[in-house]
Amino acid sequence: MIHAGIGETQLNNFLSSLNVHCIDAKTLKIRENEAGSVLENQAIMSQQRHLQMEILNSTTEDQTESRSGICISTDTCWQKKGSGRSYNSLSGVSTLIGKTTGKVVNHKVRISNCRICERAKGRGILPRQHKCRKNWSGSAKGMEPDMVVEMLKELDEEGVNISEVVGDDDSTGFDRAKRLMPNSKMEKISDRNHIKHSIISKLHELKPKHKELTGMVCDAIVKNFTYVVNQNVNNPSGIEDGLRASIKHIFGEHENCKESWCGYLKDKDSYIHSNLPRGKDLSSSQLRCDLEKLFIQKMVPQSKKLSNLGSSQANESFNNLIALKAPKTKHFSTSSSLNYRVSSAVLQKNEGYNYISELNTSIGLSPGNETLSRGNKLNKKREGNKNRFKSKQGKKQRKFLKKKRLQKTTVAEVKEGRTYHSSIGLEDFATIDIEEIPAIPQAETFTNIDDAPIVCFDLETTGLSRYSDITQIAACSKDSSFSRYIFPDQQISREASEITKITVVGQKMYHNGNAVDYKHKHEGMTDFLTYLSNFTDKPVLVGHNIKRFDCHVLFNTLKSMNMYSELCERTIAFLDSLNLFKLVSPGLSSYSQSFLVDKLLGQQYEAHNAVYDTKLLLNLVTEKGNVSQYITELAFSPSYPQLYQMQLANLKTFEKLVQSKCLSKAMALKTARSNLRFQHFELAVQRNDMAGLKALMTEKSSTGVVRVTSNKKIIQRVYEYLISLK
Repeated sequence: MIHAGIGETQLNNFLSSLNVHCIDAKTLKIRENEAGSVLENQAIMSQQRHLQMEILNSTTEDQTESRSGICISTDTCWQKKGSGRSYNSLSGVSTLIGKTTGKVVNHKVRISNCRICERAKGRGILPRQHKCRKNWSGSAKGMEPDMVVEMLKELDEEGVNISEVVGDDDSTGFDRAKRLMPNSKMEKISDRNHIKHSIISKLHELKPKHKELTGMVCDAIVKNFTYVVNQNVNNPSGIEDGLRASIKHIFGEHENCKESWCGYLKDKDSYIHSNLPRGKDLSSSQLRCDLEKLFIQKMVPQSKKLSNLGSSQANESFNNLIALKAPKTKHFSTSSSLNYRVSSAVLQKNEGYNYISELNTSIGLSPGNETLSRGNKLNKKREGNKNRFKSKQGKKQRKFLKKKRLQKTTVAEVKEGRTYHSSIGLEDFATIDIEEIPAIPQAETFTNIDDAPIVCFDLETTGLSRYSDITQIAACSKDSSFSRYIFPDQQISREASEITKITVVGQKMYHNGNAVDYKHKHEGMTDFLTYLSNFTDKPVLVGHNIKRFDCHVLFNTLKSMNMYSELCERTIAFLDSLNLFKLVSPGLSSYSQSFLVDKLLGQQYEAHNAVYDTKLLLNLVTEKGNVSQYITELAFSPSYPQLYQMQLANLKTFEKLVQSKCLSKAMALKTARSNLRFQHFELAVQRNDMAGLKALMTEKSSTGVVRVTSNKKIIQRVYEYLISLK
């Protein structure tokens, strides 16, 4: 229960769901106290053992007399997260972890309340005899320095020399300990991550004052600061010079830069900043003044400290382990349970997962075969993860995954607009940016398409326009056929009439001079949809050159009557036999249906008629088409004509961008096909400046294809064009 991080309620809920008898809370508490006292003793012994190992490892390293001793890191966690304004946790845990062993060498717990004492006080009686864990009466903020002082004093009293204490700069614990231990030569080392986060916080505080201080600029400044610190370890003068030069660098002054990191000194003519908006220098004098106050007036005097930073990452990791044993959503802070759980975390950190079997042995229980097996498995996994994380490849992988996560988050936020903000519901709805940028269209996959029936169809029309009226529609499959003449609203062109032999005189239709029965458009198309619905499985509609013509005519006709969705419901896909035979029979001089019939079937192609065309096409496809091999590759969705019209509408919005040569015609078409319009570029810049545009244009589909382009120069050109419109 302690090891798993659950309490009596969670345990009994689990048992009851398995239909196993629940355990009384008092019985559980008795067992918890029995195991907990052993856990605490074993944790103390483990800390002492690893402290001796830390001392031994430290003495084997080359150390000067003035710098002898162990190096430890410290950090504190509370069982309730502080809001930034109110810190009122009832308990806190602080740890010391050795640098060379990475193990806990000391820990302290502060508890400001006892459940038993409080209940007795509420009833006006004396509390029953118990092991009261309350040991703190001050504020939650005061817990950390008090615990740090006590731990450092304990080590000093044991005769342990401490050379360095790594920790954040959020408490006065080290200063208080130094005052109480005047003979100690220990030095305070600041934590690298806390320094970086402090810089980020201060930059975000400046953002409302400076329009030029965008998220992209903040990232660039932090990156420069991190580079200066990492490249000047134990070199305070290098830190000072680097901080001064980095501020001047982003404002276009490069006299103090070094060629090893400044691209301007390498190529003055074509240099642009890779991390600043539009690649241009910053220009705000007020922003420069505030940055100089932050980095030159405040950070330069701390150059000695910045040149020798440490890491308390091991403590942060241990704090997460405590949060698993004693979740912050549960209340373990007013009893002995918290101490037991912290001791459990110490043992798991120091000894591995087999500490449970050792605990069982100590209290007279079997070590447990399954317990040992599980412990060995988890220890092996932990060791493997540790080695992988330390390797160069592991670090590269973590950076890659982090970059991927950040990019994914940035893309999502840019596409979504404002979704969550304090009191956003109280703002004027008309001013809230809630327009969503469409996602990348996913390539449609067809299930069971190999077994779908083949239905060949053909249209005769009033002309060659995609908005022509249908004068005849015919279809046939292996077992059935369909044909309807449809009375057109448009006049049949002379060229079309000569080819199809269909004419209209008054209210009569003729084919080859013979009057034919016809239906009006709505009735004729309803008959066609009814014919398709008679198939047990949804058919594949096959036609010749339909991707360029017939599909669009059919779409426009059905759309005018709000019936196209019914076609999509009754068919699984389209297949263009023109594209099919280009793969089946490459190298032919022509791919017209008449040529293919003559060449592949050896039949004479007669007069143009939809019924005759569909029957010939069915023979051609079934006998020579090898459909089963290519259908998955060539099939396209019934919604294709609708998507095509959307792409054309999108493409028109990029006309000026193409004319200005920011995008090529091919790239504009690719952008339109990804369901983007010009105004979506504008929204991306409005929401996150150049970083937003870059995230949108470099977004990858599920197959790993970039949405528009990852070319920096093209993205830069588009960005500059958008900025010029403001």
